[in-house]
Amino acid sequence: MGVHGLTTYLREHKSILSRTVQLPLQTASESKPGTETQSQEPVSVVVDGWSFIYEVVYCADLPWVYGGEYPQLSHAIQQIVDAWIEVGMELHFVFDGPYPTLKFPTLTSRITQNYVQNGLLFFRTSATARSNPRFLHETAMLPPLSYGVCVDTLVDLAAGAHNGRLHVHVADEEGDPYAVALAGRLNAYVAGRDSDFVVLNSEGYQGYIPLDEMVWSVMHSWDGEGSVYSIDTEPDYDEGGFKPVRSSKSKKKRTGVYQRAGRGIIPPEEAQSPDAHLSLSFTVYTPSTLASYLEIPVSLLPLLGALVGNDFTGSSDDSGPPPATTTEIRANRKANLQRLFFERQLTLGQRITRVAKTLSGILAAAFGQGAAPHKKRAKTQIGSVMDLIDAAVTALLLRPLDTFATGEKEAIVERIVEATLQYAIPRPDDGAEDAEDTLTDVAGSMLGWVSDVCPLHVPEACPLFLSLSRLVPPQETNLPGESTPSADESVSNDPHDIIRLEYTAAYRRGHFDPHILDPVQSATMWPRLFLEDPDKECVERSIGRPIREWTYALLDASIGLPDPPEPAQEEDAPDEDDDDELVDVEEEDEDEDPLARLRGALKELDESDGGDAERAGERPPPSTLSASTAPTHSQPKIVTEYIRRGTRLAAEEVAVRPLPELLQELSWDHTLHPRTAVPIPPPLWPEDMRRKLLLATLGSDCPSVSSLPDDRVLAVLAVRFVVRRMHLRAQESPSVKERQLERWTQTEARAFLTCICSQTSGTTADSASPEQRQDSGAVAVVERHVQLVAQISAALEAIEQLSHVLLLCPTIPSPARRFAGSRFHALLGSTSGQLTEEPEERMWQACLEGLEDAYAVLPQKRTNKEKRAKGSAEPKMPLKTKGLKGAASTGGMFGLLADAEA
Repeated sequence: MGVHGLTTYLREHKSILSRTVQLPLQTASESKPGTETQSQEPVSVVVDGWSFIYEVVYCADLPWVYGGEYPQLSHAIQQIVDAWIEVGMELHFVFDGPYPTLKFPTLTSRITQNYVQNGLLFFRTSATARSNPRFLHETAMLPPLSYGVCVDTLVDLAAGAHNGRLHVHVADEEGDPYAVALAGRLNAYVAGRDSDFVVLNSEGYQGYIPLDEMVWSVMHSWDGEGSVYSIDTEPDYDEGGFKPVRSSKSKKKRTGVYQRAGRGIIPPEEAQSPDAHLSLSFTVYTPSTLASYLEIPVSLLPLLGALVGNDFTGSSDDSGPPPATTTEIRANRKANLQRLFFERQLTLGQRITRVAKTLSGILAAAFGQGAAPHKKRAKTQIGSVMDLIDAAVTALLLRPLDTFATGEKEAIVERIVEATLQYAIPRPDDGAEDAEDTLTDVAGSMLGWVSDVCPLHVPEACPLFLSLSRLVPPQETNLPGESTPSADESVSNDPHDIIRLEYTAAYRRGHFDPHILDPVQSATMWPRLFLEDPDKECVERSIGRPIREWTYALLDASIGLPDPPEPAQEEDAPDEDDDDELVDVEEEDEDEDPLARLRGALKELDESDGGDAERAGERPPPSTLSASTAPTHSQPKIVTEYIRRGTRLAAEEVAVRPLPELLQELSWDHTLHPRTAVPIPPPLWPEDMRRKLLLATLGSDCPSVSSLPDDRVLAVLAVRFVVRRMHLRAQESPSVKERQLERWTQTEARAFLTCICSQTSGTTADSASPEQRQDSGAVAVVERHVQLVAQISAALEAIEQLSHVLLLCPTIPSPARRFAGSRFHALLGSTSGQLTEEPEERMWQACLEGLEDAYAVLPQKRTNKEKRAKGSAEPKMPLKTKGLKGAASTGGMFGLLADAEA
């Protein structure tokens, strides 16, 4: 992630570009009132959430093939946060928001390689070979529910044990600029595994901390000796930048230390000792140091990252062909521009050096020192950033300019500009800086938020707030002498405004999955794929899509989805006209807009003159006025889902069905406003109605399910939906054997419920014991069990997102933190064929009500006694004779031939 090759470049020049920071020791015995350690302010650190998740899963060495060890993951997260806060950190976790459109090619490449291709390789490999630890490490995938487990664990810690020292943030869009901007306001570091953090910069930003270069130190008071724990295997350098030579004996000792502590950011177990002194040291890289070493201004680091290659300029894979046409460069955005700038034999570090020298040379030629500039410098004058980018692209291109087609170079410059702008961090307004001491976040902590909806933006400039405002009418300008309505009055008149505020608050608290807003911002959906059988239909289509159809309909009715694309015939019309005619059409559209506003204003005046306006000065909410004038589209809105199709990632369009149509299928009536008779969106319904709607959409509105506790609801809903869905698919194709084999058995459903409600699946220290990890490693991987985990994970993710849209989180929590995939596989793989533990009776009865015939019944193996009894009961066949007539009496093939001859 980040700039291609920059992480390796930083490690190769670690002694020059970095500095080491060590936090002081803080123990309970030293923290006495009045001491210097007690009065020391905490060190603020902003942590990249996704980098943290990947690092924890890697360092904890959690098995992924079983579908996720979420209790151990939650325990490891809690252990790391406790240790970081103990050494004096104040933590701010930042997670990415909806995916930006410019990053779609990179997302497609990563998902195809890490999930689709790795899954194909897993199922095409023998069971013996794929059980090899090396094979599992090379084909590792992130379990699909890891994000929700991490966020839920951090939110619980922030509200409980670490209130005031731990904060959770979800970025409006891309998380990297958000994290650096937040770090600048807090004078904090940023910890992660993304080299973009050494390119981004803001005032007050302290620098970038690689998570894999953190080193734990534990010192016991009784011996005065420390133990170093780290997974960083980079060699140490002396002050001169040379690597010291070590003898074979010292290497053995050094290896022994690392073997003891191969858990990276996870603190050592010795830190839990009462006489242990824990400290942490880490490496810091700053943008100013890197820019000084490369001899370019700090402000040009984003341009350097775009020219070298980042997540927004395409894949770093050089195996593909270079872009050949302007369309590939500008429209597809999948072409690797770096193939046009660098020769294939250049390493990534050499590419960075070449771009830095090119930029430095252009600036030296344009703004060189001297009394009078040279006459030839007039050809390389740099008057703007666009001139600099154009000159840099021209200097880096390997092919001569006369070999490029018309507009091809401009397309390359356009791509570089867009990739550079992704690093832009807007500065807060002066008015926002004056108010930062009086605002708090949604959790009530004094963090100096710029506004009550965003810590970095005012509402008018917040990307999240603007994306939720599609159905909210613009505020009307009051005439002189009219009173301005209060915020409460304006909110109470518009249900879409209330939903916007509720969604924003839930989003900031971590109770709203940010990728639910992908359909709102870009009309796309990126379900989290995982290991599944590539020869079968993708579970995100067969199981997740029916649930997401409800999610799309609710979002469209609550905050609005993007309008469908225009018909193709309208796009073909401009090709037949001249440029002047295009300008005339635009001018006609501009002339029509004021008339439309005037008609709407006159209509509002006519309605305000009626008798209803004379009663207590009441007016219908703005939503009723905007709904009457809003344009209607005959075509349904479209959401493009990126899911697996065979052995590739494909984009499939899903038509968004109107919410009244879906409610009518459930025999539900839309709730209307008591005064205006306008339909109220479901997120504003009472909680009991929203809960009932959730059960009804999943076909589980029955007494046994509705009476369950909140922490048991989602698990039962997931089991019931998967069992019912697989049963319906089998009924649709009774002759297809694969559909019949997809059905769940009662034993499999009870095994999943046992994992959810068992006490040993909780987030306790016992769940992360080495003995349990050794036992889980011996569990056999059965392909059917892998498919069952993929199905239930897809259902849990989709149902959880649906509950977020209905604002039922955290009232109805997710059960993912109690699910251990290895335990599920072990229960199903028992030799006896029966479960050693049973789930709660009420949960099982809830999964059984109304679905008695939906579970599959596997054929039972008969004992020898039953076989003998059946054999004796069957009539014996007559013995075959040698003659043709005897053969005919047997009724076999020879009997048919005999009959034919006769």
